[in-house]
Amino acid sequence: MSYQPSAMSRHYGGGLTFGADVTEGPVDGRIHDTRVSVNAMARVHFTVQRQLALPARVVFDELVDWRGHAEWVPMTTVVIESGDGGAGTTFIATTGLRPLSLPDRMRVESLDVEKMTVHISKIGPVLTGDVHLAVHPVTDSTCDITWVEDVRVPYLPGFLAPPVAFAARKAFEISIKAMAKRARQRV
Repeated sequence: MSYQPSAMSRHYGGGLTFGADVTEGPVDGRIHDTRVSVNAMARVHFTVQRQLALPARVVFDELVDWRGHAEWVPMTTVVIESGDGGAGTTFIATTGLRPLSLPDRMRVESLDVEKMTVHISKIGPVLTGDVHLAVHPVTDSTCDITWVEDVRVPYLPGFLAPPVAFAARKAFEISIKAMAKRARQRV
């Protein structure tokens, strides 16, 4: 017999259900207590858009230097598993301090140098989802950068997705500023 929430149960998004459910036993017909299902998975989505006083090509080259992310994403190390940096490359960006660190394994699905766009898949084991990066020239010396993440986070109840997305967006805003500073030093 599988657990089915009753009208007395409360569903809190992301698969987290608490209930005052009473079920009849599958074999003996006796009444059994409520079961609590904790199968949470939240969808965290955020977008960061910034205009930078740097040439578009300089910013794009910095973005696709996967190892270089460790220089401007706080508390992050990057290990390239395979590939040359282009489509098919897999890498792990681990953020945090051990033992409280989060390995984020990713694969570059597409990288268009001419259009200056990248699609990356987060391939687990913890985070899954997609990242889209785009750089558009505004003038010869300025560009717009767009960083979009749509990530599924296991064990995170859905109601926590908005504050996590807010914090992640703020962290990436700080990272993009650090990336721009690093790029200016290299120009």
